[in-house]
Amino acid sequence: MSKLLRFIRGYDHDIGLVHKNLCPSSSLGKELLRPPDSGVIKLNFDASYVQGKKLAFTAVLARNCKGEGVGADTYLFEDVGDAFVAEARACERALLFARMMGFRQLLVESDSLSVIKYVKKKEEDRSVLRPTTYHIQQLHLLFDEVNYNFVPRAVNSAAHVLALEGRRRRVCGNWADGVPNSVGEGSLNLQYWLQSAVCSCLHAVVADGEESSSG
Repeated sequence: MSKLLRFIRGYDHDIGLVHKNLCPSSSLGKELLRPPDSGVIKLNFDASYVQGKKLAFTAVLARNCKGEGVGADTYLFEDVGDAFVAEARACERALLFARMMGFRQLLVESDSLSVIKYVKKKEEDRSVLRPTTYHIQQLHLLFDEVNYNFVPRAVNSAAHVLALEGRRRRVCGNWADGVPNSVGEGSLNLQYWLQSAVCSCLHAVVADGEESSSG
């Protein structure tokens, strides 16, 4: 249990250490370590979709202007049409979690460019996401400020790993101020999964950069 709590509070620090060893001068590293402005809570969300069963396991990670983890959430959605809808439901869940936590100013990040574009649209949404995006727009009214930002998968890797871990271990629950409301004993290796995923993502980025330079 204590290992999981340390992960939630310190996942940004772990990412920073991995990045320092791999590519200390890259712009990706700056993005990985960048906290939100004072008074703003940064929410990173992701979803893992089980196509055959139409299940979506979503994850949200929250951190403050000091870069400290202040909350996390995993959730199971049933009867989800596809992975595209799953990502939109993850965004919706991020806002519901923020409301429950009492956050007022939000910076919401995801590596799903399509979902970020749809939720930022001013005109009426006529896509399959319409019910979800409409609810998201209504949720915006409950906050002082909500901004969205598309980020690469490597930057969103902690939320991605948490969604995968929730799916693999069937762990759903939320953590506020480091105190878990619901967590299974099987999630104690989450920090290991995080570090492995971040290493893989950053190694891929470095490799791509080296290939581009040599080409």
